[in-house]
Amino acid sequence: MPFSNGNFVASGDRHEEAGNRSAFALIGTPAFAADMAVKAPPPPPAPVYSWTGWYVGGNVGYSWGNANTDIASNATIISSANLPGFGFTNPPVTFADSATQRLQGIIGGGQIGYNYPISPQWVLGFETDIQASGERGSNTFTTPFSGQACVAVNLESPPSCNLEFGGFAPVNGTAVTSYEAKIDWFGTVRGRLGVLLNDGLLLYGTGGLANGRVGVSGNFNVNAAAPFFVFGPSASTFSQSKTNIGFAAGGGLEGRLSPWLPPNWTWKLEYLYIDLGSLDTSTSFAVASNNPFFSPLTGTLTAHTHFTDNIVRVGLNYQFH
Repeated sequence: MPFSNGNFVASGDRHEEAGNRSAFALIGTPAFAADMAVKAPPPPPAPVYSWTGWYVGGNVGYSWGNANTDIASNATIISSANLPGFGFTNPPVTFADSATQRLQGIIGGGQIGYNYPISPQWVLGFETDIQASGERGSNTFTTPFSGQACVAVNLESPPSCNLEFGGFAPVNGTAVTSYEAKIDWFGTVRGRLGVLLNDGLLLYGTGGLANGRVGVSGNFNVNAAAPFFVFGPSASTFSQSKTNIGFAAGGGLEGRLSPWLPPNWTWKLEYLYIDLGSLDTSTSFAVASNNPFFSPLTGTLTAHTHFTDNIVRVGLNYQFH
């Protein structure tokens, strides 16, 4: 029987105490490990995308629009043209017509802008862009017209179409106008206001000024006939282009591209309606008669063309943060 410091210690008691210490160690170790796992620091939160700052980008798309054209003409004929002092100016021959030509083509260009969040959900900004345009369209329309020409023979002064010596004869003809309308380029300066559907997706509306180079060119053919004589045919050409100012309005979506590109890149899908104003053209014409008794049928054709456009485009923007 062992003794320690004068005390009697039973062997069984000593073995029981050692066993208890081992059991406590085995029980406490897993609890400590679990406690350490719970208290491990959480991973850092994903960064929130910032919509503040400048951006620059490019785009490509498709456009379709209308060139609405109205034409009008006022022409005259002089009877007894080769009898000085006895020429009679007939009532004017007038006609008018209208047509709409569809414009369509590929567009592409670049944009630059600035975004500024005005609340956690709303983003205010502006954007300006410039676009090259392949929009073209052509059309031909035929316009009938009618008038009168004096076939009286008289020596009155001043001359008149006196029924005693004759009278008016009907003049009927056709004007054929063939033209091409085009938009060479356009640009816009617009404000943008958008709402964040989440931190990486912006739904926005946009509107502002537009400008662009528009043009119209073509030819004008006239022929006419009356009893015993004809006018024409005769052709004249016209061409006019101009840089106009109008307006633009539309909307779109812009979103992050982080799964495929670095966080500073966004994509956009946008629709715009653009009004580029009107263009006026004119051309004079002189349609000779096969009867020397009459002067040529002379006048001026005027055309008024109004340009509108619809564009859908996709693009990429690089945000400067």
